Amino acid sequence: MVTRFGLLALITLSLTSSVAAEEPKPTALNQLRLYVPIPDLENRFGKDIEPLAGYIKSLEKRAGEILSKEKQPKAKGLLIAVGIKSKKDTRIWCEAVEGEAPVELLQLLEKELAKIEAVDLKKGPAGFAMEVNLFGQKPDKYPEFPQSWVDAAKKSKTKLLIPPDDLFKSIWPD
Repeated sequence: MVTRFGLLALITLSLTSSVAAEEPKPTALNQLRLYVPIPDLENRFGKDIEPLAGYIKSLEKRAGEILSKEKQPKAKGLLIAVGIKSKKDTRIWCEAVEGEAPVELLQLLEKELAKIEAVDLKKGPAGFAMEVNLFGQKPDKYPEFPQSWVDAAKKSKTKLLIPPDDLFKSIWPD
């Protein structure tokens, strides 16, 4: 069975570019965080990580395209949280990290990134977050979850929403 660390290491290696850029890119993946219980990784994503790696690359590329056409936000980073119920049923949450970004820009990113077809899960739901550095900057620390998820947990009766199962039932009902 694939371990969480092993899967993260494989995904990170497959996403790393060997070409050094002269100018800072609008987006650069800092780290990936999986919101799936460790014993369920293979059951939900399958054994082949290439589809997930390709999906993550597509998200990063599209975010970079959007950001390159907009006024550079003051934020050093962007947390992109992804919820997947099925290949065609995904939701994206974007949050500026260490600085501000216009609400309209975050909403545009969420809308556009949600148009990208997700991976075909073996069993849903699944979720992950991309810590994305913006324009050559790197925040000191990324939040573990988007603030909207934290707020939802505070409002729930259980006060602890485990991503993705319990959390998605609360913030993303069918």
